[in-house]
Amino acid sequence: MVRVYCDFDGTIAVQDVGSRMFRTYGGREAEETVREYLAGTINARECFVRECQAVPHLTKEEFVAFVDQFELDPGFAGFMDFCEAQHIPVTVVSDGFDLYVRRLLEANGFGRLMTFANHVEFSESEGRTRMVPSFPFRDAECDQCANCKRNHLLALSADDDVIVYIGDGFSDRCPVRYADVVFAKRGLKAYCQEQNITFHAYETFDDVRRRLATLLDEKKLKTRREALMARRDVYKGG
Repeated sequence: MVRVYCDFDGTIAVQDVGSRMFRTYGGREAEETVREYLAGTINARECFVRECQAVPHLTKEEFVAFVDQFELDPGFAGFMDFCEAQHIPVTVVSDGFDLYVRRLLEANGFGRLMTFANHVEFSESEGRTRMVPSFPFRDAECDQCANCKRNHLLALSADDDVIVYIGDGFSDRCPVRYADVVFAKRGLKAYCQEQNITFHAYETFDDVRRRLATLLDEKKLKTRREALMARRDVYKGG
């Protein structure tokens, strides 16, 4: 079976919703926190906690109003129609927050999709409303992502499944090592080039749909040896 896993921010959503939110409400403190994370001096969970702390006051209603201005890739609906016609399951794996991921998916008719993301709640304290993050899908041995995308790929896929991964950025670097077919743009594209990971470049989900259809027609959707070995190493505890 072919299984598709998609990043959300900058991939399904045209823009990085989480990044925009923290830049808007967390300012320079949030931006500095992200720089530390990208430099490897703090882990993903600490990055999110500090970014949330950098937001002085934000109610859930304000959060939702901010989120509602963002749009999904205009080709995503056609891509979903194609996958459903081909009986290809699609799973959303995001290192953002579940509240905005699910809200935008539901608003666009994709609430049925299986989704894994970090959790956020809003807490009242001393007259201010703060964002409180939690990480239900963390990996105790890996700090690269707060939500371990690799684990979702491995847990939901059978040994003989062909894993397709679609992404664009930093949190997608880990899972592409375990995917058989990779669609990459922006930072993820550069990373795949540096690491000699075979990938298909794309700009929109129309590109992904057309290329995936061609690979299916030509019977070229196959497991990638390096990805298969990486998956087996995890299973063996290597």
